[in-house]
Amino acid sequence: MKLLKFSFLILPVLLLSQLFSQTVGNDFTIEITILNEENLQTLYLSDLDLQNFGTAEELFEITVTKNSREAYDNCYFVIKLIRDNELLVTAKSDLFTIPADFITKTANNLELSGGGFSFGEDPSTEVRFNETTINPSAEKLRDEILSSGKAPFGIYKLSVELYQKGAPAALAAQEKILLKATNPSYLHLVTPGAPAGSGQSANIYSEFPIFQWNGNGTEYQLMVFEKKEMMQSYDDIINSQPNWVSDRTGALSLQYPQSGNAIPLEFNKTYYWMVRMFIQSSSGEEFIDSEIWEFTLVNPEQGENLQNQIVQEDILQFLSRLLGPRIEEIKANLEGYQLKRIKYNGEEITINKLYEILNSYQGKSFEIVEFIPPEQ
Repeated sequence: MKLLKFSFLILPVLLLSQLFSQTVGNDFTIEITILNEENLQTLYLSDLDLQNFGTAEELFEITVTKNSREAYDNCYFVIKLIRDNELLVTAKSDLFTIPADFITKTANNLELSGGGFSFGEDPSTEVRFNETTINPSAEKLRDEILSSGKAPFGIYKLSVELYQKGAPAALAAQEKILLKATNPSYLHLVTPGAPAGSGQSANIYSEFPIFQWNGNGTEYQLMVFEKKEMMQSYDDIINSQPNWVSDRTGALSLQYPQSGNAIPLEFNKTYYWMVRMFIQSSSGEEFIDSEIWEFTLVNPEQGENLQNQIVQEDILQFLSRLLGPRIEEIKANLEGYQLKRIKYNGEEITINKLYEILNSYQGKSFEIVEFIPPEQ
């Protein structure tokens, strides 16, 4: 029975190497080897479809060894994908013959799907898979995969069994943990600014802002673009000339450079920024893009009114994240005050310097020993 192929479903994974052996007889042994498990982060379910006729990448190998001198006819393979002990997919081969002079052979999933695995020269010894089914009990999981495009969390195992038609048990079998499904697509921007088009206040005051994000990938690239009138869509932004594209990094924050290949940010202009996360999949390197955020660079030296706005909006917002409910008391103490001088650790600093310090604190844990509001 042929069922729907999931040709584009992404299975986020962390491959494991724990092995489970099943002893079913002495005439044959089967060994499963997972390929490229150190680099593989994402696996396409279609790459496990043995009716896919060679379009997948090399994911696993099976080695079959015969320990007797007999010939075996009417044999067949059953390969299963199992999630948390629930059978998901079963691929069953046509019947084939294993000749008496066969000893051992290894084949990968490409050779299995393309009909390139044979136990001898005779056509009857060739292995072909023409039946792939999904267990009816996994209908709910199938619907979840179809709706989300991704397989849910869980431990996925690969089982390979060799049978002879009419025999009471398998000639040989082995089961191996193939992958532990995770979610490599988590990518969330933190600061500066707000989601593009959200209408939220997104003013910043440093020409060299620190960009921060959260993600569960291993490599990222930051991109910053100047907002222009012709930008009406995501594609318009991503296809425009960026002000700066960072080198790839494993860090979750980067500061806009003061030199190098970055175009300097200008006051009273609005900028977009985003992060690209790279992952390794069974079909090569891929990437996931974050949403796009925007901010406007404002000159903090433009006057007392703006300085008061800085106190009321940015500094209080920063302190509210640190102090929680206590911020209401601080707001009351600061009511009516203007920002004339700023001291940090006893030294008077500029507003630009203040923002550099606040940016350096973003995303870090520390303890406030003392906070002194202005004297009445």
